[in-house]
Amino acid sequence: MLLLAAAFFPAAANAGDGAARRVLVLASYHHGNPWTDSIVEEIRHVFAARQPGVEVYVEYMDAVRNDTRQVFPFLETLFRSKYRDKPPEVIIAVNDEALNFLLARRDRLFGKVPVVFCAINATRKLPIKDAAGIVGVTEDVDLRRTIELALALHPKTERVVGVSDLSSAARYDFERFWRIFPLFEDRLRFDEFVGYSAEDLERELSRLPPNTIVIDVAFRRDRKGRVFSPPETMRLLSHNGAFPVYSLWDYYVGQGAVGGFVTSGRLQGEAAARLALRRLNDEPVQLEEVESENRSVPMFDYAQLERFNIPLSALPEGSVMVNQPESFYWQYRHYIWGITLVIGSLLTLVLILFSNILQRRRAMRELQASQERYRAIVEDQTEYLMRFNRFFRVTYANSAICAFLRLSRDKVLGMDATQLIPPVRLRRLLPTISRRTPDEPLFHGEERVRAADGALRWIKWTGRAIFGPEGQVEEYQVVGADVTSEKLTYRELEKSREAYRELAAHGQNLLENERTRISMEIHDELGQNLTALNIGLSILGQGPGGKHAERIREMRDLTERTIGSVQRISQELRPPQLDELGLLPAMQWHARKFLGSVGLDYRFEKEGGNPDACLDKDRATALFRVYQESLTNVVRHAGASHVTIRVSTADDAVGLEIADDGVGIDERAKRSRNSLGIMGMRERIRAFQGRLIVSGRPNQGTTVLVRLPAAQGGAER
Repeated sequence: MLLLAAAFFPAAANAGDGAARRVLVLASYHHGNPWTDSIVEEIRHVFAARQPGVEVYVEYMDAVRNDTRQVFPFLETLFRSKYRDKPPEVIIAVNDEALNFLLARRDRLFGKVPVVFCAINATRKLPIKDAAGIVGVTEDVDLRRTIELALALHPKTERVVGVSDLSSAARYDFERFWRIFPLFEDRLRFDEFVGYSAEDLERELSRLPPNTIVIDVAFRRDRKGRVFSPPETMRLLSHNGAFPVYSLWDYYVGQGAVGGFVTSGRLQGEAAARLALRRLNDEPVQLEEVESENRSVPMFDYAQLERFNIPLSALPEGSVMVNQPESFYWQYRHYIWGITLVIGSLLTLVLILFSNILQRRRAMRELQASQERYRAIVEDQTEYLMRFNRFFRVTYANSAICAFLRLSRDKVLGMDATQLIPPVRLRRLLPTISRRTPDEPLFHGEERVRAADGALRWIKWTGRAIFGPEGQVEEYQVVGADVTSEKLTYRELEKSREAYRELAAHGQNLLENERTRISMEIHDELGQNLTALNIGLSILGQGPGGKHAERIREMRDLTERTIGSVQRISQELRPPQLDELGLLPAMQWHARKFLGSVGLDYRFEKEGGNPDACLDKDRATALFRVYQESLTNVVRHAGASHVTIRVSTADDAVGLEIADDGVGIDERAKRSRNSLGIMGMRERIRAFQGRLIVSGRPNQGTTVLVRLPAAQGGAER
């Protein structure tokens, strides 16, 4: 037992460590780069939605604007200093430069921390030696469909020009361009402008014929090291709008590119975050599992389609449009509807003016009839109704309140509120009444008053502040009802419920005592008799062989199985560990036996001291039965893969938390009449003034929380 305790307490201490989990996002480019920002933003969004407790750190390597050979050593020194005491659990590498950095330096900087990469060139052969620890998603740009689409939208095209810089990522992208162009060389001419300065590129573009299409393969920096923003790149490649430019990246659409089947940074970030979550939760991911589905979407700039006279009907189905202006109706819909409403109102006003005189006479007659009906309803109702002016003097009282006070209406009218309500209570009500507004005119209360016959009665009332046209209070109307009988009924009902709970608790105690007695009798008497019978059969079977030897062996096997069944039934009736070892070892034994037998992964955590020190036998038994029922529900209904069990002990209470990652439970299921198990669990805990909460959402798991107060004066076992 001491060895088990020594092994358990360090594990419990580690489990209770509240250190946040860390994920490092290593971005190749700089903050403000639209491609990088869209990926990082989506990674943050996925983690915030699925595992908000994870801290996401972002480091920008600025590889577009700097020579990676010069800055990589300094970055290594910086990262070693920053993350020496707070190493990440997973690293997400965004684009090729970040992955190159990690492939060369990960082991000495971060150890064998899992790496998930995204936005990596699909044509690149990755020199990965740690196939289980470095996985990710690639950016398989759809260059072929982009060229086919561009040629379909510009049927007179004579030449296609691919433009790229000299970066390593651009080199991989340009390899795709040259693998694609032989498919079209019988129809038109292909050219490449790679590694030009801006001046040389401008000069070469000026020499091209009019029917030319430019493909932005990956031009971000010219030969002289100047970095270009997306609008600057598009103005340069289009030769100030002379040529249509098609891009492979979503953040260039809307900046001057006509469009294309573009790669989405948001989808890259989402896929990388999902893989990182799997690694963070210790789910195995192999390199061959790298997602390869096409993440390209057709996207176009409406302004560029207008410039080159491309009809919307020529675009692929499901195309995404940017910069599309609103229609005339949608842009001026408020004015259109306003004018229509004014004209309609004027026509309606003309009709109203024609019928106004007849309607007014009819309205006067209906008003008089309505007032008579209102008076009859108010006077005949059994509820008490009074009105007060703003100085709290009675301006109206119906017959019911007059009968209750045994005063005539003339005497009631003009009475001050202090003659009906104790002054102390009125002073308490005044702040609530003074805060009433036209939007919140109601106020409520319940008073115990003495009627005219001397009997004490409970009156439940609702007040309403009545406001004038200028927003000032003019009157207060109060409607009350005698709820004395309801109060008495409620009290009797509460007494009945309390008696039922006491009876149920007594029944549970009797049931547990009977279970204990039966368990002991089965174990002590039936188990011992069966054991003696088995020993006798064993001795008999060792005698000289005979015709009954086989039959004796069968009887021994049957006896041994019966002994096992007796032991199992005895333990299910009343686990001996609960009485012999205590609550916590009994819980651990039951989890190991019950969850382990079905192959369900679980974690058992303990916080605080020993729960047996503050729980008596009845409370410990009640908590153990709730624990058994909860684990039974997990196995039968949850469909879970992991269960977390946490027992926390304080001076005044013992807490139990059982959380699974299964199908969850909704509110209707918790309140269903068929949920007898939850009802029984709640009643067991309520018998000791405890509290049980069952929470969960569909497909998000279920959590059972129990708080059981400690026994007064300590536990008596």
